[in-house]
Amino acid sequence: MPFGRKCPLTKKSSVSAISKLAHEIKNPLTAIIGFTQVMSDPARENVTLQQMRNWAEIVHESALSLSAICERVLEEDNTSTDIVRIEDVDFHEFGKNIVAQFQEEAKSKGVRLDFKISDNFPILQTDPILLTQMLNNMISNAIKFTPKGGSVKVNGEVDMKSNALILVVQDTGKGIPSDVLMALRRGEQVTTSSDSSKHKGWGIGIKVITENAQKLDCNFELYCPKEKGTVALLKFPM
Repeated sequence: MPFGRKCPLTKKSSVSAISKLAHEIKNPLTAIIGFTQVMSDPARENVTLQQMRNWAEIVHESALSLSAICERVLEEDNTSTDIVRIEDVDFHEFGKNIVAQFQEEAKSKGVRLDFKISDNFPILQTDPILLTQMLNNMISNAIKFTPKGGSVKVNGEVDMKSNALILVVQDTGKGIPSDVLMALRRGEQVTTSSDSSKHKGWGIGIKVITENAQKLDCNFELYCPKEKGTVALLKFPM
């Protein structure tokens, strides 16, 4: 059974309710817009009933996610308390559903999006709303900064050496310069260029992930391997 508790932070999250709500509803809304556009596209011929059902299910899941995020943010704002509700999460299904919501966005950019999870990955005890927020931001950023022809991988791994469950989002983009990475962690406005466009942001997504990780007593790491790309991971103790 889920239960609620106050977050062990000494003060309420630094991201304002309005900024957080506006930022967090963007990802499920993008999925809803993308898949409803696909479903209503007259140029798509020979679409099977099963395909339509699959797309409708993704839209439904995105709408449920949107509703849950809005309710949580408003509840926290009304109570001036950070709320955590722990539940059993089957990441085999949970992760697959989240990744599915980003498939159309990735496809429109020419980016391959894959999901893989270890067979022995156990039930994860966590807050599904907070986890959704973190993964949404991690996957969205990975797709945004990966050029056409690149790939984004979302993996669930069991690390027996550190006795931890690890959720990894890795892309093949150019990576994040160290000064930009530090600015993002401080929540400052930055401009990060890619081959075809420039993106500006206040780093709200990074702050949301960091704060949610603290609430859930897990570690959030963000780094750039020597070869290329960016790795964002969440490490939960077993």
